[in-house]
Amino acid sequence: MKFNVNNFSIQDAFFTSTPTIRWHHFDKVDETVATFDNLKKIISNEKKLYVTIYGRDILAANIARFEKIDKIVPDEEDEVTIIGNVPILYEKSVFDIPHLHSLDINDVGLEEIKPGAFGNLPLLKSLGLSNNNLTEIKTDTFVDLNVSYIDLGFNSIILLQPGAFKNLNCDILLLNENKLTEFPKDVFKNVTLRSLDLAHNLLHTIAPKALSTIALRGLILYGNKLDEIDPEVYDIQELKFLSLNVNLVKLLRPGDLRNLPELEGLSLQKNELKEIPEGVFNNTKLIYLNLNQNKITQIASKAFDDMSALSRLSIQDNNLTQWDNNWLKGAKSLADIVVSYNQITEIPDQAFKNYPSVEIISFQGNKIRNIAAKAFDKLEHVISLNLAFNEIDNWNPDLVVNVYIGTLDLTGNKLQCVEGDLETVFGKVVDIHLRDNPWNQGCVTKIDKFIKNHPPYLDFE
Repeated sequence: MKFNVNNFSIQDAFFTSTPTIRWHHFDKVDETVATFDNLKKIISNEKKLYVTIYGRDILAANIARFEKIDKIVPDEEDEVTIIGNVPILYEKSVFDIPHLHSLDINDVGLEEIKPGAFGNLPLLKSLGLSNNNLTEIKTDTFVDLNVSYIDLGFNSIILLQPGAFKNLNCDILLLNENKLTEFPKDVFKNVTLRSLDLAHNLLHTIAPKALSTIALRGLILYGNKLDEIDPEVYDIQELKFLSLNVNLVKLLRPGDLRNLPELEGLSLQKNELKEIPEGVFNNTKLIYLNLNQNKITQIASKAFDDMSALSRLSIQDNNLTQWDNNWLKGAKSLADIVVSYNQITEIPDQAFKNYPSVEIISFQGNKIRNIAAKAFDKLEHVISLNLAFNEIDNWNPDLVVNVYIGTLDLTGNKLQCVEGDLETVFGKVVDIHLRDNPWNQGCVTKIDKFIKNHPPYLDFE
């Protein structure tokens, strides 16, 4: 049973209009004047109940002083949603309710939470406080809570006082879409936290060691104003995933990740990076690395060496002009490489020799015109080879004769014909995309003949 109440503690409140309680039976709706006694009577008499109190024009400053929420929450109830205008949560507003599992106080105009508002809630797992008008989280606001989820997103928080989350044990804490400009050192005192979301704030500073002692596994800093990866700040020994997308990081330095020994996923999409030096990613446990939408023009020849766990590397939407076949030595686990929308003009011989088991390769949207005769040597079984929307005007008939390819995409190039017997040229390719090329008439006839033998698999206009 879900129980919705609009404006708790209606006793002692002053209304500009007379609010009503509306409650729903199986087949009808009843209403009565919203008094505290009426609300308790309805709850005690109705076994299947969905209650809303209407009357939003409330002037009482003490509207959020719950007269002990457990007095109006039935013993079997485990979810409560508060709807309406609740400007303040006072001390012990939500306190000593042994059966409460979930409490949502979202979008109610909440401006302040007094320390001690929440306490003695042994079964509480989810606490929603998003889309309100909070500007500050005071010391001891969330002291001693043991929950799975706290959502403070979409407020206007500019300050987290020291000890605001003291002794908190929480899986996920959302502080996204606020107005934090800095993250001080003593916010988390004796805290255990698995995932922290600080996306879309105004952060330009995180105090050294501020996040070091809370056992974080995931940290989202998307959409802030951070300009570096300082090892003193990112000293988080258990961290598995870090998102720094849409920040102002301009420079990576050797050793930047030295205090993130367990890091498996790093996303630096849409920053200001121009170079990738050696010594940043080498000998890490990274499985996923996203460098999309930067301004990268240079990658050191050994920048990606000895990344034995790396499975996906994405460098699309940058300014690379060449592909170095010496990159990624020791990347034996690499399965997916995306280099789309750069300025690369050719694919060299044995371009992927250091990771022959790669399954997905995308060079879509580059300026590739030349593909070396042995470019795909060493490859074994490729699920997808995407060369669409380049400037390829010649296809060596021997390029992929020895490579099993699930999908080969040559859409939108400048091919006029493919020499040789197509049954041999594409003999180990399952699915081929050839449309939007300037095929000459003789080649169209040859391709039409090929289509008759491969109708389900060949995309050609």
